[in-house]
Amino acid sequence: MDRRKAKTRKALRKALVEVIEEKGIEHVSVSDLTQKADMNRGTFYLHYSNASEMLNEVRTEVWEGLVQKMAALDPHEYVFYAARNEPDPNMVRVIEYYAANADFFRVILGPKGDPAFAVRIKEFLKRNHIAKMVESQPNLAQTVIPKDFMIAYFAASNLSIIQHWLQSGMQQSACTIALMITHIVGSAAKHLFGLGPGMGGDCS
Repeated sequence: MDRRKAKTRKALRKALVEVIEEKGIEHVSVSDLTQKADMNRGTFYLHYSNASEMLNEVRTEVWEGLVQKMAALDPHEYVFYAARNEPDPNMVRVIEYYAANADFFRVILGPKGDPAFAVRIKEFLKRNHIAKMVESQPNLAQTVIPKDFMIAYFAASNLSIIQHWLQSGMQQSACTIALMITHIVGSAAKHLFGLGPGMGGDCS
């Protein structure tokens, strides 16, 4: 992609975020996008056939990048870092990806965004990360909380922390947020699985 085309698409993506934030994801139009990006409709149609195509392309691009980061999470390593009260380095990279695309994630996961996007994130975490961690614990059947409830809790709580961080201005570092998420898992690992010491850790 040449620099001019990349610049145009960047302007349209910024406009997309602003329109979603103002009007909601169901009301994005070419007119709104071109007005926000200060360009004519002809320029828009050089890149996309309509607003829905643009939204789907941006959403797919961001999703695929996130999946690539989340796929690197290893449930066994995650339990290891939780026991040490340190942030999993791969989780830090996931949070850094959220930060690099914070404008889009903030609106797509917000009240005027796409509820299905949050569901996709939680389902991916449940299937490919958290479920594997829970299933790896042989004594889990003896705990009070059923496995499916535990998996659902971990997935929802992890995403809730990220959503709050995005919505509240991202005052903390990616490392700090990753450490918070590690503490959630670490606390459960300590009480339910008998892993690791008490909470603590830092990002220095």
